[in-house]
Amino acid sequence: MRIGHSDVYQIYKDLIIHSENISWSRFQCLLIINSVLVVAWATLFINTEHSAWAKIVMAAIALLGIVSGFAWCDLGRRGRRYLKDYQSKAKAIEKKDDWWKAGIPFEDRPFQVEEITNLFSSSTILLTWTPLCFSAINVLLLLATING
Repeated sequence: MRIGHSDVYQIYKDLIIHSENISWSRFQCLLIINSVLVVAWATLFINTEHSAWAKIVMAAIALLGIVSGFAWCDLGRRGRRYLKDYQSKAKAIEKKDDWWKAGIPFEDRPFQVEEITNLFSSSTILLTWTPLCFSAINVLLLLATING
């Protein structure tokens, strides 16, 4: 059995879809986990007399939020890097004219479409900077814990 360009192309299409799904599933987990951490911290901040144990738990929550933000930033960056690699390989396969049906212009092939993205709404920005924003929020929570 020989594997041809169409088989490899299909694999890259599947990898692109899989990469997108993984990236956004991770992002949803980030939002849920950090939301729970912030609510837990706020609950302790409002409902306790700021005993030593409460401050330790609040500091641990904030530190976990800081570390998770940096970790998710790296995951987001890595996911986008994989996606770009898969897309570039699919684009390279699309350049092979010998297996496309006649009449399909090069620029109409699926991965030849170039999208112009807004800097602040691109998936790369969202998947890397949102976790860093959560880390910054958790730094503020840690400062409030120490000074509060």
